[in-house]
Amino acid sequence: MPFGVGFVPIVHIVAAVFSIIELGLTAYLASQYSGWYGGWNGYYDDAYSPSRVNFMIFNSVWSLLVLIYVGITPLYLTSVFHKLAALALNAITTIFWFAGAIALAVFVGGPYDCRSNSFCSSAEAAVAFGFFLWALFTFLTVLDALESLRSRGHNVGTTTAAKPNAYPGA
Repeated sequence: MPFGVGFVPIVHIVAAVFSIIELGLTAYLASQYSGWYGGWNGYYDDAYSPSRVNFMIFNSVWSLLVLIYVGITPLYLTSVFHKLAALALNAITTIFWFAGAIALAVFVGGPYDCRSNSFCSSAEAAVAFGFFLWALFTFLTVLDALESLRSRGHNVGTTTAAKPNAYPGA
């Protein structure tokens, strides 16, 4: 058994849990940008959440969909699953998490002493979980890439029996 293969289902579960946590944190951050800010006209002003926060919400939902495809499809819908598609999805997700975590870290800045400020604490936690998810998807991408390189060009799963000679008497 190659290194890391036994850890893959555990990593998928951890990545799904972290994605749900990240989704909650970034959704909370996005919700804090909408509300009464007392604009110049005194009406309800919608202040839109920053694109960095919205991208992290997208990353969380995207990751959950990718994890469903990569983790559950090979078990129940094997005709739909393809290893190279899973590798491509993991690689794209890794790039998304890296870009999103860096962008959110630059936006948040810090580190700050948040004390009882839940917005500040949630922003810093969202940055941390973004980098954790980047590391998890990097691990999954490397394992998938090594597996695809190992099994490239030949059938790995079958054992080759002794081939019969073309001339049995020779």
